Amino acid sequence: MQKSIFGFLLLLLIACSEKENQQKTTSKVLPNPFYEKAFVLMDNDRMDSAFFYLNKGKDLFLKRNDSFGIGKSYVNMAFIQENVGDNFGCIETSLIAAQFFKEKDTAHHGFIFSNYNNLGISSSNLKNYNDAEQFYKKAKPFAKDPIDKMMLQNNIAILFHNQKKYEHAVAIYDKLIDSVGPKSEYYPKLLLNYSRSKWFGNHNYNPVKNYIIAEKLSQNIDDDWTKDAAYAYLSAYYLNKKPDSSKFYAKKMLILAKKLKYPVDELEALQNLIKLSDGTEAQQYFDAYSKTQDSLINSQNKAKNQFALIRYESEKAKIENLILQKEHTKHEYKVRVQNLVIWLLVFVFIVIVIITYIWIKKRRERLILEANNKLQEQRLDFSKRVHDVVANGIYEVMAIIENQKDLPKEKVLDKLELMYEKSRDLSYDNQSRQEFNEKILALVSSFDNDDTRIIIVGNDYDFWKNLVPTFREELFQIIRELLVNMKKHSCATQVVLKFSKENDTYQVFYSDNGIGLSEDVVEKNGFRNMKTRLGEIGAKMKIEDSNTGLKVSIEWKNIPLQEPNKNN
Repeated sequence: MQKSIFGFLLLLLIACSEKENQQKTTSKVLPNPFYEKAFVLMDNDRMDSAFFYLNKGKDLFLKRNDSFGIGKSYVNMAFIQENVGDNFGCIETSLIAAQFFKEKDTAHHGFIFSNYNNLGISSSNLKNYNDAEQFYKKAKPFAKDPIDKMMLQNNIAILFHNQKKYEHAVAIYDKLIDSVGPKSEYYPKLLLNYSRSKWFGNHNYNPVKNYIIAEKLSQNIDDDWTKDAAYAYLSAYYLNKKPDSSKFYAKKMLILAKKLKYPVDELEALQNLIKLSDGTEAQQYFDAYSKTQDSLINSQNKAKNQFALIRYESEKAKIENLILQKEHTKHEYKVRVQNLVIWLLVFVFIVIVIITYIWIKKRRERLILEANNKLQEQRLDFSKRVHDVVANGIYEVMAIIENQKDLPKEKVLDKLELMYEKSRDLSYDNQSRQEFNEKILALVSSFDNDDTRIIIVGNDYDFWKNLVPTFREELFQIIRELLVNMKKHSCATQVVLKFSKENDTYQVFYSDNGIGLSEDVVEKNGFRNMKTRLGEIGAKMKIEDSNTGLKVSIEWKNIPLQEPNKNN
């Protein structure tokens, strides 16, 4: 009954105080609708729903990294657990709440006090009086509000009463009554507690007068909880002295406890009525007692299980969310790795393309330089030989003519003929030194300029090396004829000359983007003669003429080849 006298009402007051503090605090930060809805449900005595929304509010505070909000949620959850009789759950939740408060922060002090107060009440309910006393001592430095201080003193007095230290309890109540005065709403509650502890300490003391005063004052302020406590104390006092009076107040207590929906006081009233009744009436009260007790136990167990289930579902959802976050993080990591690999491959490809381009460009420059150097060497060598053979020979002939006055004409002619033979051999020797593909390249280069770009493909050493020299010369003349004709008549800007060989079939393909040729021009420019000459050596020539250019294809096979040698 002590809880209903003062502790229960003051716990409601501290819940309201926490609600006001929360509203002041959340005005400065983001609102938490779950936390705020919990207090509305708590005011309507829907504790299970309030617990559910406090837990959701705690999860929202957790997402915002608001440790103060988390601690406040846990404090109010612990208050609800103690209110429905889940004292062990209250202690567990309160100990969790303590981790989120900072004792040096004055904004946290009110909630730190409430948390220690919850721990003290639950420990006292479990008859762990030493633990309760320690928690009340820890709460004392944080009791800044006058109501908090009065509540703490009242709870300490109840603890002394339960420990049978009635004189200590009476001393505390004396001070509390003097501090509030007879007009205070708390006066009836304190007067009841004072009178009860004094009677327990001295059975010669008669508390009835004070009980009646407290009962009448509670009627004036419509305080059913204080009236319920007064009926309980009057019934207990008269139990062994005036059974009829005890039974009268027990019935009034039973009716009021049912109105307040407080089964603990219903059981206390029924217990007294069983003792004060006989026969059938006693059996009826006993049946009601058993039914109420079973209902209370079931209700408390249901609340405990429900609270545990809410906490379990919350933790389960949190774990599942963490798993999903982990999977999401792994997926993002894979995507990032894939993107990195793709970009790396793109980068490597670009680098390879750049390196290849640079290599091809440098190789082309190197080949051109080597060809130019080789050509220059050949020119120098040829100049030297011309000097040695022709210049020296002429000097020799001049010397003979100058020094020999009667020189026969035949001898001079012989000398000149010898020089002619040597110069002709020198010319042939120079031609043999130059590879035929280089000769073709030199021919094409003489027609290539900024206005007309000539692309040559397949002009390799292997294409020409086994062909009969006379056949090569015929092809050379035909290609030169085509290029001369292009230069004179076609106005082409691009020419393609392609050489290809597949097994024993050879092909030379010529194309340009010029204006084409009329039939008259074809005849005038010797195309008929080219066909005739090619036919004599077994090659075929095909001409495709249009307004978009000229295409000439020369193809042959089974042409007599010369034996490969080192000079060709």
